[in-house]
Amino acid sequence: MGRGNPKFHYPSSNPTVTIGLTVSTSSPVLCPTSPSPFFVTVSARILTSPHPASPITLCTHLNPLSGLHNRCFGNIVCVSPSAQTSKHIEIWPGYWARHVWNPRNLRDALPFITLRPHEPYEVKFEVRPEKIAAANPVVGEKYRVELTDKGMGTKWWAFGAWEDDPGMRYRTWKEGGDEGGENEEEEDEEEGDEDGEDEKGRYTMGEDPQDLALVAEKGEAIFEIG
Repeated sequence: MGRGNPKFHYPSSNPTVTIGLTVSTSSPVLCPTSPSPFFVTVSARILTSPHPASPITLCTHLNPLSGLHNRCFGNIVCVSPSAQTSKHIEIWPGYWARHVWNPRNLRDALPFITLRPHEPYEVKFEVRPEKIAAANPVVGEKYRVELTDKGMGTKWWAFGAWEDDPGMRYRTWKEGGDEGGENEEEEDEEEGDEDGEDEKGRYTMGEDPQDLALVAEKGEAIFEIG
């Protein structure tokens, strides 16, 4: 990660594929005393691709499709009235998330999804009631949940619906990006073809992670306390 504004992913400024993200909430009104859970929803869709008929499989580790508590979202801040704008619902973690994985089969430990053309993918994340209560929200206040720029990419992706093929291993991409430093096993991995078969079966290394970018079509949502 770089200095100044460290991020989990560094996609190219001219990516091959772009995935659009839209943030919303399960209701425009949050009642803190309601027994119903309150969710932040992220919807993803393929915006641009050189293969528009092809699905895309991607890793959601440390991007906005994996959760609220990984610095991909800022704290949920009070935006109205102006006298209360220092209030917030705390979801920003006090640490940088790290994870150890097997570079010869990322599927062992990391989450993946498949996006299909013209089919939005939606995931919901609950805002925990204790976090809401700790903010002491007051009726009439408005709050904003917003994406940050920390996780607007992916560690691994490929063309195709590989999630439908449980026998396919995902191996770490070796040609593009800086993949070192998080797993010492990775340094010992031998070079190989991008796609092929070895003693453990079939594998694919996918595409260069820098060639896929997540972009915010609607990167925030505002709700009111009721």
